[in-house]
Amino acid sequence: MKCKSQKDWWLSLIVWVTMISAIGSGLFVFIDQTLNMWDFIIIFTLCVLLPIFILWMWLTTYYVVDENHLIIKFGPFKKVIRLDTIKSVRKTTNFISSPALSLKRLEIVYGYYDSVLISPIHRDEFIEVLSERCKIIQVISKSREEK
Repeated sequence: MKCKSQKDWWLSLIVWVTMISAIGSGLFVFIDQTLNMWDFIIIFTLCVLLPIFILWMWLTTYYVVDENHLIIKFGPFKKVIRLDTIKSVRKTTNFISSPALSLKRLEIVYGYYDSVLISPIHRDEFIEVLSERCKIIQVISKSREEK
């Protein structure tokens, strides 16, 4: 099963406005100013490469559950978690940085003390698929934030 990340509208707005502003600012400086090599490299990195990198992560965040693994793809980053190491899953709205583009997230605990936050579009369906494929998984019905 392959599932794209859910994207919050307000986060979409922040990402797109920031990227367009950065690229626009960079273009303005390139057109309006005479730059030495170091200034050019810094402005090109901050105003062109960084927005492209963020866009790459924004457009290519997804999660795959196959027979033996949960694969989390986030731009150039990839995390592979063996299904037999997953201990629990629960819904959360934790805002810690993670490969999730929404605050409607799932916290997946695996290994000894590892966890990851993801935001699949259909959280309930994703939990069902994990429950079917992970024999020892515990589905925690209420998150700490809801108590």
